[in-house]
This record gives sequence, C-alpha cells and structure tokens, in this order.
Amino acid sequence: MAVKKTTALGSGMRTFVGLALLTAGFLGTLATILGFFGSTAWFFDVLANFRFQLAIGLIAVGIVYFFGFGRWTAFVFMALGAVNAFLVAPLYLENPAPPASETTLKIVSYNVGAGSADQQEVIDYVAARNPDLVFFLESTEEWVNAMPMAGTGYAVGNRIPEDRVYGISVLGDGVTVVEQLRLGTTRDPVMRVQATLEDQQIAVYAVHPRPPDSEGTTEARDTLFSDLAELIAQETIPVVVIGDFNATPWSYVFRDFTSGTGLVNSQNGYGLSATWPSTLPLTLIPLDHMLHSDSLTTVNRRVGPDLGSDHLPLLVEVTRAVG
Repeated sequence: MAVKKTTALGSGMRTFVGLALLTAGFLGTLATILGFFGSTAWFFDVLANFRFQLAIGLIAVGIVYFFGFGRWTAFVFMALGAVNAFLVAPLYLENPAPPASETTLKIVSYNVGAGSADQQEVIDYVAARNPDLVFFLESTEEWVNAMPMAGTGYAVGNRIPEDRVYGISVLGDGVTVVEQLRLGTTRDPVMRVQATLEDQQIAVYAVHPRPPDSEGTTEARDTLFSDLAELIAQETIPVVVIGDFNATPWSYVFRDFTSGTGLVNSQNGYGLSATWPSTLPLTLIPLDHMLHSDSLTTVNRRVGPDLGSDHLPLLVEVTRAVG
C-alpha cells in the first residue's frame, strides 16, 4: 500500500510540474507574439519590453520540457525563445563605429524618481565621474539647487516649469545654450542643450515622455517622439537624444523613432544595460537610452549603481566617428 501511495504522489507531482511548464510556456509564447502588435494596443507594447526575460524563460522551459515531457511542444517553446534572443542579439553583437578622436562628450542621465534618490549619493556619483553634462529627470526645485550648493562646480542651466511638480534639470560646466521645449499631446518638457565636442557643436536633447500605462499616456509618449523626430530633421549639426524613453529597443515607438531619424543606439555592443526597476533585478529592462547621429560613436557606456530611485543612472561618452 505504501508503494502505491508513493507512486501516486510521484505521478501527481509530475502532472503538476508538466502543467506548470505548459502554462509558463504558453504565456511566454503568447507574450512573444502579442509583442509584435504593440502599435495596436498599449498593453501589447508593454509585453514587447521583456524580450530578454522571454528569451531566457522560454528556452529554459523548453529544455526542461524536452527531457521530462515531450519533444514537439518543447521545440515550440525553444523556437519562440530563439525569436526573442534574435531580437536581443544586436545589443551584444553590433559594435560601435571606431572613434576618430580621444576627446569625448561625457553625459549622465538619471531619473531621480521625484526625489526618492539619495541626494548625497547622487552628488558623490556625479562628482566622481566628472561628466560634461548632467540631466536629472523627475527633478524638483530641491534637485535644481543641490549640485551648486554642494560645491561641485556645476551650474544649473534651467528651472523647473512653474506648472509642473517635477521636470528635467540640466547641469554642466558653463552651460549656456539651453532651450525648454514642450512636445506631444500633453506638452511635456524636452530640453535642448548645445554642447561642444572639440570644435563641433552638438545638439543634445533630454527627454522623459509619459509611461505607457494607458491608451492616453501611450499616445502622449508616441506624439512626443513624433514631434521630436521633426525637430531633429531640421538640425544641421550632430544630434544626441538621452533620457528615460519609457520604451525599450523592442518597442514599436523606439524602432520607428530610430529608423525615422537615422540615429544610432549607443546600447549596441554594450549588452542589455537594464535600468528599471532597480528594486526587481529579475525584471530589469532598458528604459534609459542615448541615441546619436552616425557621425558620432560611443566609446564608453555604463549603468550606475542603485542610488535610491527606481531607475539606475546612465553614463555615456561619445566622440567623432571615423569617416
């Protein structure tokens, strides 16, 4: 009798594991497919942001299912995992263009989470890296005043809009040409800073569109990028766009923006570089980006440590590209 109970228990556990794997594989497969239709529904676009996790998860589920349950279903899971891996691969395999100079423009972008970041830790982080430009996203007046008061030598290039609780702060050494633009259906602030790389002027745009958590906010994000693409088309100097995009490289709005502007993703060759949410490492996705004209190239790109916000800081250095 004891033997029969043990066999029944083993059979029941096997069934449970098999059903759990089937459910996980089915949900991963569904998310993979629906992610290609992000432009039709905002939630589908959210699913597309997790290509890295879907790749690892589906391949792992497929391998376990192959050895324990059935081949053909396992092949389907692994094939869909490979599709996600194929979409992630350029971030690891595409190399930046070779640099034509050792002089760089170093920029830090950090979403401080409307004041949730540790201000002293952020000041220490910035001071230790000595960037040419600093952009604080979700910045408040307290953050605007923090860097100059800390004796870092950085000057504030703008103020927070009076009609906003938070916005984008621009800090730098001798920041002079700063324009505050309002783009998209919700007229969100976008900063344009004119920086110098050797003897060449560079137009640097800092952005932070709405998060795509509803149809309305997704439309606001998309129209901001559409408006920005029109401005970039009018630029006669190289362009850099940096900030919290609230989109990953697999989002349709990211693809449309890069293809429409011809800008290069600085992430290529530097891997996933995930920045959000800092509190959940297994679901980290790359929302913070820098794009640049093809006359520039990335020579250094690093994601910083957890400084208290739900985002991680991003540091990127660019210089002139060969050719």
